[in-house]
Amino acid sequence: MAGTGPRFSARPLGDWRRSSGRTSAPCRDDGQGFPDDAMWVEEGEFDEADDLHLTSGEAVTAWAATAAGPVLREVEIADYWPQACWRKAEALPLVSHYCLNLTRLGLKNAWLSVDGLKKMPNLTHLTLEFIRLDDEDLNQLNECFPCLHTLNLIGVGGLKDPKIHLLQLKACRWEVSNVPQSLVVLAPNLVSLELKCVRPDKLILDTPSLSTLKLAIEKLGATVQVDGVVSLTDLRIESLDLSCLFPVFVGSRAIKTLELELPESASEYDLFEAVNPDYLLKMLASFSEVKLGPRFLCGLTLCCLVLCKDSGFKSCLKKLLIHVPQSKSTFQLLALLPLFQICAPLCEVTVLLHAESADANRQHAMSTCMQSFAGIRWQWGTWK
Repeated sequence: MAGTGPRFSARPLGDWRRSSGRTSAPCRDDGQGFPDDAMWVEEGEFDEADDLHLTSGEAVTAWAATAAGPVLREVEIADYWPQACWRKAEALPLVSHYCLNLTRLGLKNAWLSVDGLKKMPNLTHLTLEFIRLDDEDLNQLNECFPCLHTLNLIGVGGLKDPKIHLLQLKACRWEVSNVPQSLVVLAPNLVSLELKCVRPDKLILDTPSLSTLKLAIEKLGATVQVDGVVSLTDLRIESLDLSCLFPVFVGSRAIKTLELELPESASEYDLFEAVNPDYLLKMLASFSEVKLGPRFLCGLTLCCLVLCKDSGFKSCLKKLLIHVPQSKSTFQLLALLPLFQICAPLCEVTVLLHAESADANRQHAMSTCMQSFAGIRWQWGTWK
């Protein structure tokens, strides 16, 4: 740990689990409870003991109030969820009081209070995972962690109309629960954003330096403001709502790389029903580099089957990477004739066949493609 100071890492003896049998944690004052997944534990796992409640005030004070507190640079605490879920913990305020030189902080499996939280100007990396946070609009987080360069909010519940407003933020991963209807990111220096949400009514991105966006969303809401996304070059979309997402996030932007995948819940027929096949193929031809995930490729196969074999599209496609699912290698590649036809001359096509697909299928797919499209530079590999 030379050069960074000592590092404190607390890990529980057990771990939380979720299943269909659930016991709820305490309800809000209005009696409605919290619908976030972070408010449930497996039936029989609710624990009133506190021997593993590592984010409690007593547990944190035991090490933070010692001589080690001011010299710590990194702290990670993964609490024991059955003990932590139903009572508020003081880990954040206490860490901000004692660990003045902390640069990295990670907290997992807890209900966190922000009462008494102090500003931490040295903190540059913050990760909150499977957390109920008593900061519904994220105002306390924005005020007390103003110098964050990296922020990860993964399964953070208790939020209502949250807004990330951090001037020095450069990388953000935000996996939003299904509760907030309004999502706002104001970050002038943000370069990379990974945003996973369901169907927010309002989505505002004021991120003029953003170059990489990975967006997983069920459906785009009525209010979308992404005028601040002027530097976007790499875009990944996991959604069926492509007819709405393409005009909003592509438009006249000089996006070089597009990566597409379908949600795990989608069937191979959903893509054909969600977007016009002709429009989809024209959109793919407008990018210089395209990457297609295995679920998207299944859906695209059906779209290609209804397209004419001579598209006539003017294509910019120079690089294409596709993941071919197991057991359908040969059929799917043959069905993707319209896709290969929109490849520009000397396009580099990388085909990743599933590692467990039969060798005979792989060989047949390779020979068929190379013979049918001699002008394409083929590369072959596997994925699993």
